[in-house]
Amino acid sequence: MCTDLRDYPVAVRCTEQGTTLIELVMAIAIAGVMIVGLMTAYASIAGRSADPMIRTQAISLAESYLEEALLKPFLAPDGSVCPASAPTGNREDFVRVCDYNNYNSSSITLPNGAAVAGLAGYSVAMSVATTSDLDSVPSNCALKVTVNITTPLNETVSLIGYRTQYESDPACS
Repeated sequence: MCTDLRDYPVAVRCTEQGTTLIELVMAIAIAGVMIVGLMTAYASIAGRSADPMIRTQAISLAESYLEEALLKPFLAPDGSVCPASAPTGNREDFVRVCDYNNYNSSSITLPNGAAVAGLAGYSVAMSVATTSDLDSVPSNCALKVTVNITTPLNETVSLIGYRTQYESDPACS
């Protein structure tokens, strides 16, 4: 500690150094702004952390519905493709791909109509139509199946699949 600077030669004199009140206030303000910026970024990331899981669930649901429809026969047992009226009710009563046309449900259900627990807020809409999207296949021999799943966040995931008639019509093979 230096008491009287006049008693010491210039080389030996000690000078006290520190920060002023203004410098201290500025440092605290800058640190506060940095912390607020980091917390805002973390809150934004944490708020959307469930989005990938919801999207993955929607894709899995769409794949499930699409696979269920595409595994059905192209033709009904009576040989008809897409009659004017499709069966209504449970999906377990659907016998051909076209039966899924205009299928809509505000909840995710099993084929027997039982609701799936834990998937509230998801809905499904399906459409089936003949298509000429496949270059080498006649339009009456191909069906385009579209599955739209709407998530609880009101986002829609769409999957499209094609089913061709390769079973019994020589014009389609």
